[in-house]
Amino acid sequence: MKRILILLSAAAMLFAVSCQQNPPQQNNVTIQSSAPAGFDVNKLAQIVKTSTDPGKIEKAINDPNNHINNLDLDKDGNIDYLKVEETGPNKLKVVDDVSDSDSVTVARINVDPDSTSQTANLNIQGNPQYAGYDNYYHSSFSFTDFLLLSYLMRPHMYYMPMYHYGYYPSYYTRVRTVSNFRPTTSSAMSSRMSSRRSLSNPGSSQRSFGSRSAGSTRSGGFGHSSGFGRSGFGHSHGFGRRR
Repeated sequence: MKRILILLSAAAMLFAVSCQQNPPQQNNVTIQSSAPAGFDVNKLAQIVKTSTDPGKIEKAINDPNNHINNLDLDKDGNIDYLKVEETGPNKLKVVDDVSDSDSVTVARINVDPDSTSQTANLNIQGNPQYAGYDNYYHSSFSFTDFLLLSYLMRPHMYYMPMYHYGYYPSYYTRVRTVSNFRPTTSSAMSSRMSSRRSLSNPGSSQRSFGSRSAGSTRSGGFGHSSGFGRSGFGHSHGFGRRR
């Protein structure tokens, strides 16, 4: 019995020494109180202002050099492809196809032209879940400065992209998400944003935009969709490159 106790004591000492020489690895996990926004509404506004049609907007959104989109809603580690749909007169929306049958609206774009003053109000409402705190943009531009107006104000068929989940244009390449992505917070943009009123006390153009947006929200709105026809979400057939 004494010999067994001696052997057990020796084994315990060897185990303790081994643990000190090779301590177990620890995973240091930092939990953030709020996840960083994955979509920059302010940068989108500048793209909308200078683009000549929705296709150009869509291409610019998916250009990683523009740092507009950092969403990875299908959780594959890569930035999602976002498409632009024209939903009505002077209305666009940015959509992320999460799967073959599930989509979310990332942002809604409304343009209100005024022929009398030759200016147009640009209103962009980002989905707060993905655009973060600065999820609303409002500003006015003259007709000559707003290139997209020439497209919107002439007769045309509504733009509907042929691409969908798994099928993308040739210019699209997979890019890993950026861990330190943050929305634009420049002083110039903040001063422009400061001219807007609170959504709880909107001006005339904001009330006009809000009423249209509220109607759209009831038929789908922000968040996940299960493929209802009126919302324009869900699987759509098209051509392109499968990834």
